[in-house]
Amino acid sequence: MKDDREYYRRISSERTDKLFVRIMNAVTENKRYRGGDCTASSIAAELGIKARDISAVVAIQTGENYNTLINNLRLRDACKMLSSPSYNNYSVEEIGLYAGFSSRQSFYLAFSKAYDITPRQYRLLHNKKH
Repeated sequence: MKDDREYYRRISSERTDKLFVRIMNAVTENKRYRGGDCTASSIAAELGIKARDISAVVAIQTGENYNTLINNLRLRDACKMLSSPSYNNYSVEEIGLYAGFSSRQSFYLAFSKAYDITPRQYRLLHNKKH
């Protein structure tokens, strides 16, 4: 952990800001975060930087790790789909998979941890409001 903090300090805030914008553009372009090709290593290779730089920049900018950032983008999409009448014909599991989660279990775990409610409960609560 001490090594990480020292590494983070060596990255200028201007460089951090610019890299974060490049990272976010890369992962959000065409909702790339929904696919399996959105690893820190693949994004780093594409941007011509080290995967460690991706981790450092995301931690500095968000306080979270790269995987959490990707899951948060997926969760944001899932919430939109769960609350949209356009997706009423999709099961909760299908929405989770479409948002980019690899399984029903990983979707439910991430969603419940983030919102203290299951995706199904979220959908039911939201549908009652309409």
